[in-house]
Amino acid sequence: MSKHIYMRSKAVHSVQRSAPPPPLQDESKRNQLDCVTEERPKEKESFFLSWYKHHLRNFFHAVKFPKERKGTSVVNPDNDDDDEENEYDAGLEKKPMQNKEEPTIVVQAITLPEISDPSLLLKEQSRRSLYTSLPALVQGRKWVLLYSTWRHGISLSTLYRKSQLWPGLSLLVVGDKKGSVFGGLVEAPLIPTDYKYQGTNNTFVFTDKSGQPTGTNNTFVFTDKSGQPTVYHSTGANRFYTLCSKDFLALGGGGRFALYLDSELLHGSSACSETYGNSCLANSQDFDVKEVELWGFVYGSKYDEVLSLSRKTETICRWS
Repeated sequence: MSKHIYMRSKAVHSVQRSAPPPPLQDESKRNQLDCVTEERPKEKESFFLSWYKHHLRNFFHAVKFPKERKGTSVVNPDNDDDDEENEYDAGLEKKPMQNKEEPTIVVQAITLPEISDPSLLLKEQSRRSLYTSLPALVQGRKWVLLYSTWRHGISLSTLYRKSQLWPGLSLLVVGDKKGSVFGGLVEAPLIPTDYKYQGTNNTFVFTDKSGQPTGTNNTFVFTDKSGQPTVYHSTGANRFYTLCSKDFLALGGGGRFALYLDSELLHGSSACSETYGNSCLANSQDFDVKEVELWGFVYGSKYDEVLSLSRKTETICRWS
């Protein structure tokens, strides 16, 4: 009996040892299962990363652009990451600029100061243009007629004497018999010297001759066909501003005078000068004088005093 049991037990153990293993699954199915199990966490990771980047980009976009500029760039969640980045960069480049209102320029009309007497040579438009060319030091002062041939006579010595009524810058105006008006800004008093120039670089010469060329360097033009004068400021080439002599009065130099008047104020000449870089101020180099005026720029407090002195007449000698 015990022997039978022993043999039965041995047979069972032998059967268990010799039993084949359970059938294995198909190798290809196992590989597919492994790939699926490996891809699922990667898909989850990619999904969460894309979702995080998308919301982070929207947050940055909302912070970067205020509400009024949100319409300038659009983020499309369906596009690829590269497309979104390109579209976002394009939005940064195409920000609309705010339209700035251009400042309004108000041009104020020039108010000319009071003038003591009507000029026989300067029209209102010419006087306005010359006024803008004056140094700021004398702008705003009243104009006083210090000398004129029609009031004080044709005498260069009288012109010199009247220029002493008010020292400083004065405007010399000459008219010829052909209708041209020209002259210059001089430094008063005009004192006759032995060929010694006087004045500063604040002086200039001018002409209203029609068709006047625009001039050379350092020339300021105000001009020409409209009847407004052409103004030639100092070029800095020399200091030959004003030359006063008992025999003549001359403006400019360096070759020839820009303006020359004889002692009787009957004849004169004009040519190119290096001092002002001007062309001939008159219609021809030699001309016959019709009228001469000298205007001073006086403070308001001294206006009445200088005006009364300037109106004291000299012996008048008129020509036809």
